[in-house]
Amino acid sequence: MISQSVVEALRRIVGPENVILEESLLEAYSLDAFGRYRGMEQQGSLPPRVHAAVRPSSTSKVAEVVKLAHRERIPLVPYGGGTGIAGAVTPLQGGIAVDLKKMNRIVALNSEDRAATVEAGVLLGDLDEALKGEGLMLGHDPYSVPIATLGGAISTNGVGYRAAKYGSMGEQVLGLEVVLPTGEVLQTRAVPKSSAGPSLHHLFIGSEGVFGIITQATIRIFRLPEARVFKTVAFAKFEDGFHALQEMSSLGLRPALVDLTEEPPGPPDGPPEGSSTPSETRMYLVFEGYAEEVEAQLARTLKVCHASRGEDIGPAPTRQYWDTRHDSAYRYKERFIDRSVREWPTEEWPRRTGYPHVAIPASQVLEYRHRCYEIASRQHLWVRECSLWTQPELFSMMLVDVSLEGQGEEGTLAQAVDEMLTLAQDMGGSMEYVHGVGVKLAHLLPRELGTGMDVLRRLKTTLDPHNIMNPGKLAL
Repeated sequence: MISQSVVEALRRIVGPENVILEESLLEAYSLDAFGRYRGMEQQGSLPPRVHAAVRPSSTSKVAEVVKLAHRERIPLVPYGGGTGIAGAVTPLQGGIAVDLKKMNRIVALNSEDRAATVEAGVLLGDLDEALKGEGLMLGHDPYSVPIATLGGAISTNGVGYRAAKYGSMGEQVLGLEVVLPTGEVLQTRAVPKSSAGPSLHHLFIGSEGVFGIITQATIRIFRLPEARVFKTVAFAKFEDGFHALQEMSSLGLRPALVDLTEEPPGPPDGPPEGSSTPSETRMYLVFEGYAEEVEAQLARTLKVCHASRGEDIGPAPTRQYWDTRHDSAYRYKERFIDRSVREWPTEEWPRRTGYPHVAIPASQVLEYRHRCYEIASRQHLWVRECSLWTQPELFSMMLVDVSLEGQGEEGTLAQAVDEMLTLAQDMGGSMEYVHGVGVKLAHLLPRELGTGMDVLRRLKTTLDPHNIMNPGKLAL
């Protein structure tokens, strides 16, 4: 619990109206889209809710809150849009949620520098709309554009639909302003390249707030494309599409969107690869940029795909894909964010679907896919979809538990997903490339990082000696 003296101090810092203590409102600050009740197998029980939430409106106010928490040894959990799906905002030790959504100003926008300086609480969709008015756009385009904040996207180093051309969110960061766990404010220089020591802002990209609270970022921005073309290519086999994608990558072809998706038949009664019904494999492609570039990229990509027995089936499937890519975010917003109160489930819901997203050397992809199908078959799981997203090394699967005896239990699914994730690690890959670690994958992080885990612990101890900054995340 938080003492009354701390509550009064918080009210003095951010204003009484910006200190939230109502139990019903604190529920929303204690979960993201992953759900508070999930991923807690290693914890043994549900964690406490946050004891309070604050809504600072400036970096200086964030710094004062952090100084207070540092002095009183109170855990802090940075909170953006609450749209993550790994439990990065699950408050493992209670404490105070620091809601950054009031910090939503566009501080500077410079088309000549091709950069925008923006507070961390701005919604990605709002930022993109503001940029469009200047003939510019945001390069990061995840499903959650309408509801996610810039700070959250940086803290998980998210990957969006345009990442094949513009890179991940972290790759678009030029500089950061961060409040450290002691309340000090760090500002890194917003330049595209520096050799003046290691790049400090990279310490905070993908670190889920364990080393500090991002309050402002300078990011790359891009011109609106002169041209945009949609194309869909069908392949008889996933392997054919994979070889085409490998060749495209080797040539340096960079469509804005590349998604090679296989949808096996099902749900099958027997092994997924043993079905007599063929899988459907499509490559969804969006080309955008200056007109001559789009024309050249399209022509060479189709040539490569045809050489791998790909069939051009027109723009319609990809246009449908593109036009609906944010729909799930709007549904989530209506169901959860727009409600004044979010209630906890009365019992743990059975998890019937799993989504491994691994990064793996391209030379291992086909073998990895084959072994994942074997795992799914052994565990009576249906592979509803497998895909390569943005580049040939980024492999994803959608798994569904279709066994009647498994209803209401998630042990088999969780074990299968963990087996696939550790297999990726053993084959030289990483267990996650898009959504971060949170509580969902924290138990596997030491296995992946090895000695690097000790390096993270030393950094954490040095920067955050009282372990107040999102404790428990990244297995710290």
